[in-house]
Amino acid sequence: MTAVIQDIVSIFFVLALGYFGGKRNIFDQDQAAGFNKLVLDFCLPAVLFVSIVKSSREELFSDSRIFLISVAVLIGWYVVAFLGAKLVFKHDKQEAGIAGLSAAAPTVGFLGIAVLAPLFGGAAALSVAVLALIVNVLQVPLGMFFVAPAGTKPAAALARAIKEPVVLAPLIAVVLVLVGVRVPDLIDPPLTLIGHANSGVAVFAAGLVLSAHKFEFGVEVVWNSLVKMILMPATMLAAGLYFGVSGARLEEIVLLAALPPAFTGIVMAGRFQTYVSLASSTLIVCVLAFAVAAPAWIAIVRHFVAG
Repeated sequence: MTAVIQDIVSIFFVLALGYFGGKRNIFDQDQAAGFNKLVLDFCLPAVLFVSIVKSSREELFSDSRIFLISVAVLIGWYVVAFLGAKLVFKHDKQEAGIAGLSAAAPTVGFLGIAVLAPLFGGAAALSVAVLALIVNVLQVPLGMFFVAPAGTKPAAALARAIKEPVVLAPLIAVVLVLVGVRVPDLIDPPLTLIGHANSGVAVFAAGLVLSAHKFEFGVEVVWNSLVKMILMPATMLAAGLYFGVSGARLEEIVLLAALPPAFTGIVMAGRFQTYVSLASSTLIVCVLAFAVAAPAWIAIVRHFVAG
């Protein structure tokens, strides 16, 4: 669990730097918007493209059970969180779209390998790739679709979502992998270079955005956190057991489902200035909860597997 603690400490350190920079007026919210745009339009698309295009069709779809289970769990809980935000907490569709990401999109790209590799070795990369694909090719486009300005026609909203670099880059990468096109190694270093800035800038920007908004700990933040840290991994565990997934692979997908919310959600909240305070508060609660949830879920999975 040393790797988990190190990840959590690192997140809070960079988050605190951003928060301090905002409170001391070293950076303003216009600059925060610039950081968010840098992450969504340049850094994250580069990371997603490189990580997916290096895969093969066999690697992405080697275990169809894991892929289908993960799609059902992640998209299912996104829909539940979205509808809960609209119908129970009375948000508009833009806010509900971000709420869905805050409650149901795990930060696989940032923490996936960092958490799983020390526990399961390099073989965990397959589970990380599958869930990262679902988050970035299905969940993020859903979020982009719903944050389209009010009055936008569905077809126009979908086209706008697809044109966003954070959606378009992984889609292109998936198509290239499916048709068997190998991208030259020459493009790897420059994309990797800009991609290295992704995690640090995203967390720093989250802290900067948080500095301008009050931390909220209410029923909705508790609900979002409950979905993300308990209900999603529990559903993943139940589905995995039902469909015969076992051993390390089951531990991997349950632990990935229990990761804190993807920073993409809070970056989108900051960029579109919607659901910012609730998204930021949910992120903080979930990061703290992960220190307890991670070892707890590992113990629970091993209990069921052993039984």
